[in-house]
Amino acid sequence: MSRIIAAMGAGMLGQGVNIAIQLLSLPVFLHWWDLNQYGQWLMLSAMPAYLSMADVGMVSTAGNRMTMAMGRGDVLEANRVFHSATVFMALTCGGLALLSVALIWGIGLPGVTSPTERGALLCLCLGVLVSFGGGLADAMFRASHRYALGNALGTLVRLSEWMGSVVGLWWGQDLFAVALGGLLWRVAGTLLMAAWSRHQAMGLQWGLRDAHLAEVKGMAQPAMAFMLFPLANAITFQGLTLLTGHLLGPAMVAVFNTYRTLARVAVQITATLSHALWSEFSRLFGQGGAPAISGLYARSAQLGLWGSLAFSGVLYLIGPTLLDWWTHGAVPAHGELLAWLLLYAATCGAWHIPRVALMATNQHQGLAQGIVLISAAGFGLSWLLARQWQVEGVAAGMTLAEMACAMWCVLSLRKVMSPREAWA
Repeated sequence: MSRIIAAMGAGMLGQGVNIAIQLLSLPVFLHWWDLNQYGQWLMLSAMPAYLSMADVGMVSTAGNRMTMAMGRGDVLEANRVFHSATVFMALTCGGLALLSVALIWGIGLPGVTSPTERGALLCLCLGVLVSFGGGLADAMFRASHRYALGNALGTLVRLSEWMGSVVGLWWGQDLFAVALGGLLWRVAGTLLMAAWSRHQAMGLQWGLRDAHLAEVKGMAQPAMAFMLFPLANAITFQGLTLLTGHLLGPAMVAVFNTYRTLARVAVQITATLSHALWSEFSRLFGQGGAPAISGLYARSAQLGLWGSLAFSGVLYLIGPTLLDWWTHGAVPAHGELLAWLLLYAATCGAWHIPRVALMATNQHQGLAQGIVLISAAGFGLSWLLARQWQVEGVAAGMTLAEMACAMWCVLSLRKVMSPREAWA
């Protein structure tokens, strides 16, 4: 229980920092830029998100297997998994860094033509690749029962990256300066986090000598399934950002993202509990399979369900006032848009813990496949509805797809746990 409480504290710190960054970014960036330029930055920064799939889920799968192995007391297996994942990621990230340089500066990408835009996009891509190093360090913290510390350090790295972006904005006031500032601070923070992970690691060690191809092959199936979650997120978040910009213009992108950011505050609060439980689900599953996690899952799922509904309801009541204060009236009021996005947030928060229960135990393959298909269908639905209802249509399509994802998650969970526990 003490580990869960500590993890929730670290999660609250992380969500607090995320919320602060999201709330502060708009007024800070609009101090130097107008809505159109800020919308261009949002669209450009959305493009590298597809690189978040570059690890093909290997980091998450390795972290789960390491934690389950340590739950059984098998340090040798945990190190084999860790070293195998490290070799895989070093080769993957090195290759993708070279490919990014070739595509952005050599071949060129549509819509990214100026040197400033190319430089910014390259820095953003490299930042995503560097973050995988932080993911490996976090896996070591999780497996050695220091999830709270790893989470807190990851939060500080994320905060330092944002602060670097703000420094770049103040210094250069262009896209490249913002992206470069974030990249430099991300690299420094990741190196410090990796160094810290070596202390009190319970026998886990950075290195390559215990790497085995068999371990990589054994992680391939759940890892490939993990890759589908960033793909679904990219479709839902970055995809809809780009769709809104294409159909309605950069200024409406800023409006849509502002409302979505506000709505996702409710999701982030609920996610604090679910992510605090991740390592405990992995450890308990390693010790005794699905029966070992059923009690903890049932209690936490109920709490997550009612919490998401309550937080979304509160935001619906105070949302208009908060938006007016936050944006200083720069973003116009859209009551219907807020209602759709808060319904999305309540749905998303309600199935967060069931999803984490599957992901933390590497039982998520069917869930991931279904979510990608639903997200793609939701993107198409948003495109159709936007032609009729404008930005409210985009939000409606996203919300209906989220409801379908929640139902698919419950069906997937029934295969691992009893029907009554899955619906708990």
